[in-house]
Amino acid sequence: MGASRPGIVQRLLILILGMGMQVQASTTVTAMVGDNVTLTCDSKKDGNPYMVVWKVEVTENQKELLISMLLEKNEITDSKNSRYNNRLILNMDFSLNILNVGIQDAKMFFCSTVVGPDIHESSVFINVYNQPSNPEIIQPASFLVAGKLQKVGQCVVKDSYPAAKISWQYNFQNLDINKPGVVMVNDSTKNNKGFFDIRSTLEYMPKRGEGRIYFACQATYFEGLVRSMTNVSSPVAMFVHYNTSKISLQVTPAPDILEGSNVTLSCSGNGYPSPKKFTFTKNGEEKAVGLAHYELINVTQEDTGEYACSQLDNPDLKDPVNITVHYLALMMTPSENVSKMVGENITLECFVESSGNTEVTLMKNNKTNQNPFVVKSLQYTHAGNYTCQAKLKGVNEIKREKSIIVQVEGKPRITKLTKKVVNNSKVISCIVEGFPKPVVKWSINGTSPKEELIKNKISQWCHRITVRPSENITVTCAAINNHGEDQYSVNLTAMRFKEPMDETLEQDPLDPKDNNNSNSSHSNQAKVIVGVIIGMLIAAVIAGLIYWLYKKKSKTSERGTADEIKKINKGENNHTSGSSAV
Repeated sequence: MGASRPGIVQRLLILILGMGMQVQASTTVTAMVGDNVTLTCDSKKDGNPYMVVWKVEVTENQKELLISMLLEKNEITDSKNSRYNNRLILNMDFSLNILNVGIQDAKMFFCSTVVGPDIHESSVFINVYNQPSNPEIIQPASFLVAGKLQKVGQCVVKDSYPAAKISWQYNFQNLDINKPGVVMVNDSTKNNKGFFDIRSTLEYMPKRGEGRIYFACQATYFEGLVRSMTNVSSPVAMFVHYNTSKISLQVTPAPDILEGSNVTLSCSGNGYPSPKKFTFTKNGEEKAVGLAHYELINVTQEDTGEYACSQLDNPDLKDPVNITVHYLALMMTPSENVSKMVGENITLECFVESSGNTEVTLMKNNKTNQNPFVVKSLQYTHAGNYTCQAKLKGVNEIKREKSIIVQVEGKPRITKLTKKVVNNSKVISCIVEGFPKPVVKWSINGTSPKEELIKNKISQWCHRITVRPSENITVTCAAINNHGEDQYSVNLTAMRFKEPMDETLEQDPLDPKDNNNSNSSHSNQAKVIVGVIIGMLIAAVIAGLIYWLYKKKSKTSERGTADEIKKINKGENNHTSGSSAV
């Protein structure tokens, strides 16, 4: 807009503007450095104002003319103030534009209007701010030591107007500066731009065990009378160091250490950073130095003892641990498979050497025997697999087992010879014991019959044949091995006769009277032979009598009366050549 030199009347008015004023309430305008701002004139505008004048407060009691306008002539007069050169624009609505606001413009501005004899004035305050730089932590500590007040770092905020407020965060929460162990010192200076540079130094005393902690600083600045903004710096992390006060020794595997396993001893301290070098000892004797781990390979009972680890630079700080290497050695007597003869004695025993209390069991065929197991006279039933089982009480996974085979050898012995009538046939069973396994041979009047399936037990075998005799016969069962032989005979009647009750010949292997010696065998055989001859003579007489009575109706019959059959069945079975009629 154009401007002219002021007239006489205008000059007079300016001189008396401070007299007889009517003042309106002031307002505030907020602007950031570099913005353009418009100041509204709230003075009276109705009643044909004659003149409008804008002034700026220089001191509390001094105002300086900036620009004025004579309304009748539409004439604007600029004071040519160098600070506002080409930055002021007076509008027709009396408002004032100030371009490129700076911090020097943070003042009170006055708008005056002349209406008749009266002067009306209003004021506007410009609140100027400048957005500061983002806060930054410089010279951060690499670590902190527990129990010691140390400098964390310095927070720097530049170009703030007015001066920003600095505060700190600990682990992303606001830090209370009144808390013990916290010291914050802020320092603010003006730079050549007229802005404030703020530096805030934080000191902190950490506690033991805080580990890794984070710090950040934040700057709060104002954009108006009530509006504020906060910028937060990038966090910095640091560790709290503290001395080791306790040593811990860990043993792997735990808790049970078995002989033959590998054991690792690991040492650690509760300080930060944790110490890495320790001294390992066994029963006070140094075993390893400058290590964090100590290994025992293929441990034995000799490795049992008290182990300890201590800090390399503080040998009094240590942790002892007692290590027991558990072992279990099982022995058995006899230690190997054994072969004995019937009637001999034997003692089987399990015994152990161990690191603790044990549970020992001697078993045969899953049945528990006494330990030691003493047999004064072996029988075939004593043959079999004997097992020693041992377990270390209170320790898992330590078990031992050892087995031997006991063989009982002796000459064959026929323990039972039976005959039964089954489906119009006669079944003869011969049960034989002995070891090595006897060879069993059957004989029927000197011939060899076909034998059926054999049913076996330990050192005992059952042999069976089935016959259907058409006449009286003698069946012999003979058993043979390299220690000797045994045999029995049984007499069978022809199938056309009425069959007697089943007959069983049985020996008691523990009966000394029944030991199959040759004398008793021959005596029994003689008795049987005599009995057979007498029976045959009686049968012949009876047959002749029957022949005579029935007038030669039938030939000589071998049939006997029921009483005779019963008598025959009651006869003893023969050894070797003995017989009984059935």
